[in-house]
Amino acid sequence: MENTFFSTITFIISIVTVIGAVIYAVYKILSDFFDFKNVNIRWAQEKDSLSTIIAGLSQENPSSRISSAIMLRRFLNTKISKRFPNLQKEALNVISATLKISPSGVFQKTLADSLAYAIDLTHLDLQKTNLQDAYIGRKDGQAVVMEHTDFYLSDLSYALIDNAVGSPIFYYAILFDTQIKNCHFEGANFCGADLAYTSFKNVFLDGADFTNAKNIPQEIMQHLERNDKGQMILHSAEPITVRPAKSNNVVFFSMPSVMTKEEELLTKDYETYLQNKGIRVFYYIKDDYPQFGQLNQVREKVMVSIGMIAFGFKQTHIQKATYRPQLTGEEVWENKWLSTPWNEVEVGMGMMKGMPILLVKNPSINEGIFDEHLSECFVATISTSEDSRQLDTNTEMQKWLAKLNA
Repeated sequence: MENTFFSTITFIISIVTVIGAVIYAVYKILSDFFDFKNVNIRWAQEKDSLSTIIAGLSQENPSSRISSAIMLRRFLNTKISKRFPNLQKEALNVISATLKISPSGVFQKTLADSLAYAIDLTHLDLQKTNLQDAYIGRKDGQAVVMEHTDFYLSDLSYALIDNAVGSPIFYYAILFDTQIKNCHFEGANFCGADLAYTSFKNVFLDGADFTNAKNIPQEIMQHLERNDKGQMILHSAEPITVRPAKSNNVVFFSMPSVMTKEEELLTKDYETYLQNKGIRVFYYIKDDYPQFGQLNQVREKVMVSIGMIAFGFKQTHIQKATYRPQLTGEEVWENKWLSTPWNEVEVGMGMMKGMPILLVKNPSINEGIFDEHLSECFVATISTSEDSRQLDTNTEMQKWLAKLNA
């Protein structure tokens, strides 16, 4: 009797166990089904949201474009990237593609600054992108991973890279006045890169390749050794710190030798403004130009300057002419003004040095270096019609001064 009772209990337990297992299996199947369905719904929603934001990047309204650039960052954070990695990859590819064609400015910088939100930029293609003035770093203690991040031919002038790790590829990149701080860049590729005024602070560079790099700081040169493949490799387990010395505190004025009284007074206003800030000015007058070796004289002055102001005043009036006759882009010019050709020569010298340049131009001047489509983060523009007594509140002047003192 007792055996029968226990057998019955065992049977009941077995039945309950089987039923429970079946119920759990059904629950699990249904749960997974609805979770899968919910994930698909969420993915579709996020995909639509990303598409809308990407479309906003091409809007003509500057505010809409900047808003879209900021909203794009939500697809780069850890939560989204772990759940929908393909959407993060698409967002990063869009940023890279947009930065290849974006002129320097608020929108371009906002978009470039977004890169750090992804944290991991491993193998990201950033070739030929405009990263001028960008900030790629973290303030929350996390390091940005830049393992084989490709910056080939990218422009990182005045950019700040802070707290990053990996072996990025700066192959033929422009690193003019770039700040690299608190990074582990062992084995990084700086081949052919332009390191003019690049500063390094607490950067580990052991094994980094500097073959054919230009303007290599002396503090780095002393650690370079040529291997059997002809590569210039840095050998130092200690962090590198380099702070390039700036030239004399002098600004070069590029201006015509003959000006109207109003134009001359304007240049004097700018000279006085800079002098009040402790900045000296190379102010050429007609008698200062030598009878020979004029270009060398200008080059000498430009090379010891830290910045330049080019005054685009009316110097040549064209009643009617054909520009590029019988060539692609032929234009008919009527009632057109040009600045002195010396502006082109002197600004060209300044750009070769990479100095910050301020263009003070008459609204009628819009050719050559005064072309309104010129876009460089180290070039600022002010109209001659703006009040020279308000330079302290002029955003372009302050932007130029910030670069001057960087």
